[in-house]
This record gives sequence, structure tokens and C-alpha cells, in this order.
Amino acid sequence: MVAGVPLVERSLRLTTGLILFAYAACHLVNHAFGTRSVAAMQAASAVLLAPWQTYLGLVALYGSLLIHAALGLYALNRRRHLRIPRAEFWQLATGLAIPLLLIPHAAGIRLGTSLANAEFGYARLLYHFWVVSPDFALPKQLLLLLVLWVHGCIGLRGWLRTKPWYGRFMPALTALATLIPVLAVLGFVNAGLDIRDAVQRDPVYAAILAVHPAHDAVLSTSSIEWIIDGLLISYLALVGGTLALRQARLWYARRFRAVRITYPGRRVVVVPAGFSVLEASRWAGIPHMSVCGGRGRCSTCRVRVVQGGASLARPSPIERRTLSRIKAPSDIRLACQVRPSTDIAVEPLLSSSHEDAADALRFDAAIEGGQELEIVAVSIDLRESTRLASGRLPYDVLFLFDRYIQAVTHAVRHNGGHVTSIAGDGVMCLFGAAATADNPARAAFQAALDAWIALDTLNDELLAELGAPLRIGIGLHVGLAVVGWIAADQSRSLQFLGDTGNIAAKLEAQTKELGCTLVASVAAVNAAKLVAPRSGNALVALPGREASMEVATFKDQDELRRILA
Repeated sequence: MVAGVPLVERSLRLTTGLILFAYAACHLVNHAFGTRSVAAMQAASAVLLAPWQTYLGLVALYGSLLIHAALGLYALNRRRHLRIPRAEFWQLATGLAIPLLLIPHAAGIRLGTSLANAEFGYARLLYHFWVVSPDFALPKQLLLLLVLWVHGCIGLRGWLRTKPWYGRFMPALTALATLIPVLAVLGFVNAGLDIRDAVQRDPVYAAILAVHPAHDAVLSTSSIEWIIDGLLISYLALVGGTLALRQARLWYARRFRAVRITYPGRRVVVVPAGFSVLEASRWAGIPHMSVCGGRGRCSTCRVRVVQGGASLARPSPIERRTLSRIKAPSDIRLACQVRPSTDIAVEPLLSSSHEDAADALRFDAAIEGGQELEIVAVSIDLRESTRLASGRLPYDVLFLFDRYIQAVTHAVRHNGGHVTSIAGDGVMCLFGAAATADNPARAAFQAALDAWIALDTLNDELLAELGAPLRIGIGLHVGLAVVGWIAADQSRSLQFLGDTGNIAAKLEAQTKELGCTLVASVAAVNAAKLVAPRSGNALVALPGREASMEVATFKDQDELRRILA
């Protein structure tokens, strides 16, 4: 591919997409005025839609539509298979469906205005949808609104999610993205019902609203319908031709130009030439990270090219810019951008977890109201977390924290505990809220060991990425607390109130002073019916407490594993 072409393509797709999204937003906001009246919709169109009907506006609108559609077909042609994440699939599916729904509406109005000298306005359009064709044209129009807005929001989110400020404004943007189409549909329905009632009361008004070509019209109504059918058939032919071209190229590549990609564990995937490494991974069902969806905006899909790197094309400007930001060596490439033409061997640097990240935050318990219980609180915190963010892309940091949170929360849930809060890199858990273990304190110690082991495994997996291994501190204490469900913002979470959690957090902080990984109160050790560690117990002064607390310290896993055995 010619140097600079990917950047131009991405800029064109983004620019044309934003223009089309702006037009769609103006259209939907204009529909919302229908909640007041048809006259209000018509008056608002003079401000919101009239600029799009100028010569410059029409050129920008229809030019963007043609370019964006062409780039969509080009992207479809370039894809070697459709085993893609759900968000990408829905963006592709809605994008292909939009022209089928849009051509009859847009072409009918434009051809009717330009060649048939017909006059259109909101009253006439609503009459057509709600009176002339309520069973066919009306559902299509509502579906067009939904599909167009969903497609635009998916694309806009894919662009904005890499911005550092997106997280702060995401709730407001989500509310806005929901509110606009809802108000638009309400306005469209209200105005349509008003028109339907008006023509039922006054048949003369219906004759006025019926669209008739002028006497000097260039085209008749039947001719316009024939042109619209031709446009639909042409579009379907383009899509069908694109799919056929993909299949023909795939057959040829399989028959004459197969490429072997070797993964760790000597797993070999044979794919046609032209597949990217990321597409090959998805094709073969090999877990492979790609936070940005394979657009080269992050480095989570990067691989080390172990063999065959000399035969690869030089990085494109998009790939080179991302690799330079993370200061990657020459043997590191982005899997979504590399399309090998000869056999290569790669090693994904950031492996994907089979467990859904969202599942790490799903908790169940048998507590319906606040009650006082003896629980075990476990506080886990990541050491030197600021080091992870240094020199890394935001989504790469997010990936590392996500893997760490998954490892910790899985260990807690696997042993019958409940995660009550995650604040940055700190995780607070409780055991004993439900009858999931005979000895909650022992289950808490086992969860601490499992989290410790899981972190070591994670360090081994991400050795090249981390530079220095991740380390955690764990505080564990047993005591009374009020446990119950707390509702906030139409959601519920299991929480506990009392000093037990505070002490566990303070014990976790003592791991830095004592140079160990786990500090547990002797009360917790006794509740778990465990023998004291060989290092013996220690007295520590906790902030805010007058008396010192006797604790057990654990510097290595073997000691904790021994007393649990």
C-alpha cells in the first residue's frame, strides 16, 4: 500500500462520518420539535436543516455519503473474514443496511424536488408516512432513524474512546446519545398522529398534502420510482460484487498463496496471503488482545516477530507512529497492521483472558438487609502502580490493570468471597456474608494465596511488557461489621460498615514497612485454625489505634501454603 494512504483513508472516513453524523443529529433534533407541533418542526428546519440544502451543504452531504459508503465497501473487501467482535460486526451490519433504507427516502425527495418540481415539507412527508403508507414507509423510516443513529454512535465511540477525557464525559455523552433519538421518535410520532387526525377531519386538507408532480416536471412519479429501484439494485450489486470478489480472492489465496503463521506452543495457522496476524488469530480462535478494534490506535495487539521479520513490509505511518510512542524495538509489530506474504513466527506479547472482564464484577450473596455479622475483610493493593503508566499508552495501562483486577477478583470469588469495592488498584473484599464456606477466615487466606500465585503467573505472561514484576500487599482481619445491600443509581452492591475493613486496609499498608506480601491479624489466623508462621508474630502500631496489634507476616508463598496444608 502506498505510504500515507492509510492515514488519508482514516482521515476521510472520520471526516465524512462526522459530517454525516452532524446531519443526522440535526435531523433528529428537528424531529424532536414535533412534540410541540408540525409547524414547530417546519420552523426549526429553517435553522437546523436549511444550511444543508444550500449548494455547499449539498456537496458536503452527498459527497460525504458517497465517500463514506465507498470506504465502507473498501473495508468490507479488505476484511479476510467476519469473525470479529460484536461491536465491529454491528457497525458493519448497520453501515451496509443504511443505504437500503436511505435511498428510497433521500432519492425520492431529491429527485422529486429537482426533476419533478414537487414541493416537500414536514406536513407532506408526515402525510405520506402516516396516511399514504403507514404499513410500509412508516416502519422503514423509524428503522432508518434507529440504524443510522446506532451506526454513528458506534463509530463515534470508537474514535472518542482513545481520548484521555472520554471517561469523564462518557455518562453525559451516553445520556445524550439516548435522549436525542427518543425525543426524535416522540416528536415524529406526535406530529404524525396530528397530521392523521387533521386529514380525517378535513378531506380537503388531505388533497392539499398529497404530492403531485408539477405540469412542467421532467420526470413522472413512475419514472422516479424506476430510478430509485435502479439505485437500490445497483447498491445491492456493489455489495454482492464486493462479497464475490472477497470469496474469489480467498479461494485464489488458499489455492496458490497460503501463509503459515506459527504461534507459541508450535501452533501453526495456515491462512491466505493478505490476512493480518490479528485476523489470523481470530480466524483460528486464538485469544488476541485488540482494544481499539484493529485500527492501529493502541498497541495491545502487538507481537514479537520471532522468524520471518525481514520479509515483512515496513510499518505504515499509522503503525510507525504507535510503535514509536511505546519505543518498541524493531522486532515488535502491530498484529492488526502486519499482513505477511511469507511464513512467519510470532509471539503475542499481551495475551487475552478467556474470562469476560465484566464477569469479574458480578457478585451474588444471600444478604437482603443490614445485619451484624462476623466477617473477614481482605484489602489488596498494587505496589508502585504509577510506574505502570509511565511511557505507556492509556489503553495499554488499562489492559494491565484489567488483567490484575481479573486475577485478584477471580481468586476472591473462587473461594466464596465478595468484592465490595475497586478503587484504582485497590480491592476490598469480604468473606462470611453468605454460607459459601465452612470457615470464612480459612477461605480468605486461601484467596490471598491464590491471588498471590495468580499475580506471579501474570508476571510470567507479561514479563517482556512489564520490565519489573508486579507486587501486591494484602491485609487480612476478622471482626464484626454491618453487612447489607446498598442501592445507588438504580444498582445494588454488597457492602459492609465497621472498623474491620479499616483495619484490613491499615494492615495492608504495613506490608511496605515490614517488607512482606501478607499481614494478617492473629485473630484472623486463630479464626482460620492455622498454626503460626515460622517467622513468629509481631506487634504493629496502626494509625488511629492506641493499642498495638499482634499480627502474622508472610514474605513468601511457601510459608502460607505450608500452614494452609
